[in-house]
Amino acid sequence: MHGAKGHGLLNLHASEPEKILATPPLPAASVSWALFLDIDGTLVELEAHPEMVCIAPATLDLLHSLASVLHGALAMLSGRNLSDIDRLLTPLILPAGALHGIERRDVAGRLTTVNPPAEIAAQVGLACRQQADLLQNVWVEEKSGIAFALHFRAAPHQREAVIQRTKAIAASSAGWYSVQLGNGVAELKPAGSDKGAALRALLDSSPFQGRVPVVLGDDLTDETAFAMAEQLGGLAIVVGDRRPTLAHYALDSPKDVIKWLETLVEHLRKLELAP
Repeated sequence: MHGAKGHGLLNLHASEPEKILATPPLPAASVSWALFLDIDGTLVELEAHPEMVCIAPATLDLLHSLASVLHGALAMLSGRNLSDIDRLLTPLILPAGALHGIERRDVAGRLTTVNPPAEIAAQVGLACRQQADLLQNVWVEEKSGIAFALHFRAAPHQREAVIQRTKAIAASSAGWYSVQLGNGVAELKPAGSDKGAALRALLDSSPFQGRVPVVLGDDLTDETAFAMAEQLGGLAIVVGDRRPTLAHYALDSPKDVIKWLETLVEHLRKLELAP
């Protein structure tokens, strides 16, 4: 790779404390890539509440261009549910692994959902609401009645209490639920579902099949996708300064992600036009 300082991409295999700036491997490998993007903290900055997030029209245009030059091999991997992803990306409807892989949609629109028994989900949701009521400045986000996130970003001192209580709720769910930790959140989700499994499933379908997975994400929830991408010979890029990580590369912020994706579109278009 050729050294550059244009995109803030860090080679995390470089020796500490100095990290070597390097460009992504655009010219040779990008023609066979399949791109998997997180949303919050990756495409857009994190907000205090998920409903405060919006995606700029220019970013939506960029995603449309990416889907075009990748011949449809672009998917979202997000903790949000599918309807929320679609709301943010309107008018785009993209393949996705939503709710950390609980909901999946392929390019043809086929849906796959991991559904725990309704009574178990109801019990878990009730327990989450009860615990949030006991913890000041902690609130519950209910996702499609299947997953439940206890947010403590406004009360970081509650972190250990939230983690302990969500683990206790999971332990009482007869194995149906597990705890997924993230940035200022502990989420109860159906066991066995994660972004890595969603990535693997999407790669088994057209137009992702046979392509090299490239994953961008900022959170602990993205590490399973990073691991799967690396296992399959792909590339993992962490956004922000969270360490340690399984990703080999890093982009500093969502702004750097947008700049890098713009460069990717430009390179792919040039390759399409090349004789």
